[in-house]
Amino acid sequence: MSNFARLVTSQAFTIAGRVLTIVCLMHIIFIISKSPFLMSLVPVVITFSRFASSLLVPLLYERFTLTMILYKAQIIKTLLFACLIIFTFFNFLTLVFVLISLISFLDGCTDPTSDSLIPRIVNKTELVKANSTATAFYQTIELSCWALGGMALVLVGVEALLLIVFILNAFSALFFKFLFHSVKTEKMKSEGKVTVYNQLLHGWRIIKKTPWLLAVAIITFIEAAVGVVWIAAILYLYVEEILNVSQSWWGWINTAFFVGLLLTGLLVYRLANWFQQQLTVTVFIGFCGSMIALAVFAGQSSPFFALIISLFVGIFTQLRSIGLETILQQHISANHLPYVYAAVGSIGTIAFGLGSLTVGLVAEWLGIRFVYLIGSILLIPCIVIWFFFVHMNKSLKSSN
Repeated sequence: MSNFARLVTSQAFTIAGRVLTIVCLMHIIFIISKSPFLMSLVPVVITFSRFASSLLVPLLYERFTLTMILYKAQIIKTLLFACLIIFTFFNFLTLVFVLISLISFLDGCTDPTSDSLIPRIVNKTELVKANSTATAFYQTIELSCWALGGMALVLVGVEALLLIVFILNAFSALFFKFLFHSVKTEKMKSEGKVTVYNQLLHGWRIIKKTPWLLAVAIITFIEAAVGVVWIAAILYLYVEEILNVSQSWWGWINTAFFVGLLLTGLLVYRLANWFQQQLTVTVFIGFCGSMIALAVFAGQSSPFFALIISLFVGIFTQLRSIGLETILQQHISANHLPYVYAAVGSIGTIAFGLGSLTVGLVAEWLGIRFVYLIGSILLIPCIVIWFFFVHMNKSLKSSN
C-alpha cells in the first residue's frame, strides 16, 4: 500500500467516525436532556473548537513531525472517545460537551496537517489526481455515513453505533501509525527568532505579504459563509416553503449536491493532465457557475429543476475546491504550507460559524429565497478578486 493510500484510508476512517459521532451525540443529548437547544449546541461546539485548534496548531509544527502529529492526535482522540462513551452512559452532559470540544480540537489539528502532507508524498505532476481522488473518496464516505447513520442508529442502537465509531477511530490510528513509520518528515523551521507569538502568526504573515494568498484568504471567508446555505435546516425550509413538496425531496436535493461533487472528482481524475494546465481557469469557472446556479436555485419552484441545479452546484463547488487546493500545494513551500493551511482553515471555520448564526435571521426577515440570492451575490466579489488575482500573478497562470 502506498503512503498516499495509507493517508487517504486513515482520513476516511476519521471522517466516517466524525459523521457518525455527530449522529450519535445529537440523539443521546436529546434523549437525556429533551432539549432541542442543547442538541443544536453540538455543531456549534464542534465549529468553534476546530476554529481554536486552527489558531493553535502552528505551535505543534516545530515540535513534532507532520506524521507524528497525525498519529499521536488520533491515538489521543481514540482514548477520549472511549471516555465519551462512558460519560454518555452516566448522563454526564457537561463532561460530554467538554470531550466533544477536545475531540473536535484534535480534528482541527489533523485536517491541515493531512492536507500539507499530500505534496510531500505525491509527485507535483500528480497533485491534481491525488486531490481529486482524495476529495471524491472522502465525500463518498461522508455522504454514505450521513445517509446511513440514521438508519444504523435505528437498526443496531446507539450503543453499538458508538462501539463502531470507536473501532473506526482505532483503525484510523493504526493506519496513521503505518504512515508515521513509513514517511520520514522533518519538523518545520521558522525564519528568525522562534517564539510562541511568531509561530502562531507565521501563516498569517505569509498570507499578509503574499498578494495572491491574501486574495485566497478573502475568497475563503466569503465562500465559507455562502456554504451555509446548504446546511440541513435552511435546505429543509427551502423544500417546505418554496418547493411545497414532501421532505423526502430534502434528501434527494442534498444527495444530488454530493453526487455532483463525486462525479466532478472522478472527471478531474480522468482528465488530470488537462486540468493541471488550467487550474486558475477551473477555479474561475467554478465560481461563475456557482453564482449562476445559486441565483437560478433561488428562483426555482419546480422540485425537479431544483434537483438538477443542486447537481450543478456540486459540480462547480468541486471544480473550485480541487483547483484551489492544488494551487496552494504547488505554489507554497512545504515548510510554509501547514501554517498557511491552518490560517486559511481558521478563516473558513469562523466564516461558516458566523454564517450559521446569521442565516436564520436573513431567512426570517427576508424569506428563504433571499438566502440563496444573497449567497449568489456574495460570490460576485469572489469572481472579481479571482480574476484580478490571476492577472496580478502571471507566474501562477503560466506554471499551471
